[in-house]
Amino acid sequence: MGKIKKFTLLNIKKIAGGKEPSHILEEFILRLGHDPDTCLADESPDHSRWMIQAGDGTVLEMLLEGKKKPSETTIYMGINITTVPLRGGNEMITAALEVADGLVGIKVSLVGHFLVLSSSLGASGLDIEELDYHYRLIIAQQSWFRDSLADELGWEELPK
Repeated sequence: MGKIKKFTLLNIKKIAGGKEPSHILEEFILRLGHDPDTCLADESPDHSRWMIQAGDGTVLEMLLEGKKKPSETTIYMGINITTVPLRGGNEMITAALEVADGLVGIKVSLVGHFLVLSSSLGASGLDIEELDYHYRLIIAQQSWFRDSLADELGWEELPK
C-alpha cells in the first residue's frame, strides 16, 4: 500500500448544496415583510400553506406540496380575484376565459367559487428570484384582469 496523504482541516472546504424549498419560501415571505410563522395557515408532513396579506385587501396563498418526494415537490401561489355568482356564473367564466388570453406567465382558475390568478412551479432548483418574478407577474396583472373582466361583462366593478 502506498503512502496516505494527510490533509489539513483548512484545505478541506465545505460545498454548500441547495436549500430546502420550505426555507426558500420562508425567506421569500420575510422579503415581502411578513413573518412566516404567523402567516403559516396549515402544515403537515407533506404540505405547508401560508396566507399572506398582499395589499389592498387581497391575500396571497402559497402552498408547498409533496415535501416527502423532493423530485415531485411543487409550489403554488395564487390570489383570489372575485367570487363567481350562482346566477350568471357561466357568463363570468366565459368572459374570464376570453380575458385570460391576455395573461402572461400565469393562469386563471376556478377554485371553489373563486376566480384565482395563480402560478405553479416545480421546487427543484428554485430560488427566491424566480419566486419573486412569478409573484410580481400575478400582482402586476391582477388589476388589469379585474378591470378587463368587468369591462367584458359590462359591469362597473367586480365583487371581491
